[in-house]
Amino acid sequence: MSFSGRFCLLTAGAILIAATSAAHADMGTAAVDRGLYGGIEGGYLHQSTEAVNGFGIVSSSGRISEALIDPENGWFAGGMIGFARPNTNVMGMPISRIEGYILFGRTEDSVGATTQPGGDLTIKSVNGSVNVVGGDRASASVERRTIEGGLRFERDEYRYEGGSLKDEPVRSNRNLTRVISPFIRYMEEDTDTEARGCCSAYRNASVDNWMYGVMAAIEPEYWHTERIALVGRAGVGVYGYSVDGSFRSSSQSPFRPDPFAASVSDDESGVGFRGSLGAGLKFKISDRALLETFAEADYFSAVGRAAFSNASPTNGARSGVEIDDMWELRAGARLTIGFGGGN
Repeated sequence: MSFSGRFCLLTAGAILIAATSAAHADMGTAAVDRGLYGGIEGGYLHQSTEAVNGFGIVSSSGRISEALIDPENGWFAGGMIGFARPNTNVMGMPISRIEGYILFGRTEDSVGATTQPGGDLTIKSVNGSVNVVGGDRASASVERRTIEGGLRFERDEYRYEGGSLKDEPVRSNRNLTRVISPFIRYMEEDTDTEARGCCSAYRNASVDNWMYGVMAAIEPEYWHTERIALVGRAGVGVYGYSVDGSFRSSSQSPFRPDPFAASVSDDESGVGFRGSLGAGLKFKISDRALLETFAEADYFSAVGRAAFSNASPTNGARSGVEIDDMWELRAGARLTIGFGGGN
């Protein structure tokens, strides 16, 4: 298949899926062909994985349901700095550019409930041994924070009309960038639950995710005019993960020691898969500045989250870490500016 055919398939797929890829700075070629450049980005963040159970709600019929907290929506911001020098060899690899990037993200959610006629609220200790029923109101919140950093080793290839791809810094309307990107990602999830009434009961957890991996990606670029380009990204990668969780519960019980007081630690580790896809529009606002609007997403096959002891009085399972997959979507804008050299 020709380069233009591959490009059409990639960008069509990116638009249909409404995007993806790690927030790895700009897609396609940079603002300059030689010299130093940098960029900033930000926008809307959506992280979709399994919800966290907060507390139990007992109906008048005796049926018990879980109040679920799902921190899906939030914001992200990031920055990048890079250096372009075509036909450079790094560790034996011919590359055009080296970039370093960092990404911050935050999502949160909360839920509350009050006692209904004939019903009740319930919360269980983190070791699953004590179930508190009573109280007139309860609330729970979850906050997830993400930070990712990495390097991008990039090779830009430029296509000439009637010719093949070449490693030369000459602008054309069809380009392709190949990327190898090692990365480190840290995700922290904090959960706080409180039930109030005749006495108060508390339950919280902190789950830390560490991911170490590498991505390989291609980024096709098509300049529709001298000022507007359509860009895309598709990538795959693997990572090792390590998850640690700490869980605690306590109450204002008049009894000593507190029967609701408990603590549990749990951990998981393994290997996960990461897939990326993205699309955007790139606008040339000056000879050394590019503005890009984009939508990107990542799929992570293994991410840790908190799983609390459930509200059933007959189930004594303790709280712990649970591994699920996660989709991460980002939609926003990024500005890239060249500081010297190049065009």
